Amino acid sequence: MQAQQTTPQILKVPGGWTFERFALPPDFAPSFSYNGVEELRFSPGMFNKDSIDYFTYPFAAQPDSTATFSQDNVRNYLLDYFKGLCSATAHDRKLVIDTTEITVSIEKKNGTPGNDIFIAQLNLFGVFADGLPVKLNMEIKVLMNARVKKNYCSLLLHRMKRQMLLGKTL
Repeated sequence: MQAQQTTPQILKVPGGWTFERFALPPDFAPSFSYNGVEELRFSPGMFNKDSIDYFTYPFAAQPDSTATFSQDNVRNYLLDYFKGLCSATAHDRKLVIDTTEITVSIEKKNGTPGNDIFIAQLNLFGVFADGLPVKLNMEIKVLMNARVKKNYCSLLLHRMKRQMLLGKTL
């Protein structure tokens, strides 16, 4: 198990939400092909399926050695990550799921040079609660940090019925 760091370096907001930072690849996704770091902020209702904030959290990833991060890279990142997360968590919680049903649809939106924006829908399982299917909306921003020549991938996840998480995007 990898040690988690407690100080935000990338994802400093929203304050008051539970914070995690860990090295990539994550322990739960053995087929995950990226090295780097990821930071997450869990909403107060993240693990409560009756909460409006159920399965709502932003996360930011800084994959190493990525000169570009295309739409296909984002799709594969999400599939490998969430198939691993759902499989490992379902196993730990003794839930039965079919990871072949985890899917991502993604569409590129207009961005600025070096800053791509994608809108995605992710079908997965609520493995932190009852294991039932969950559909998430995502806004994904791939940003190039020219100073260190690294891409940052900022993702905002929320359930389908959730229309707005914050007054501004991350």
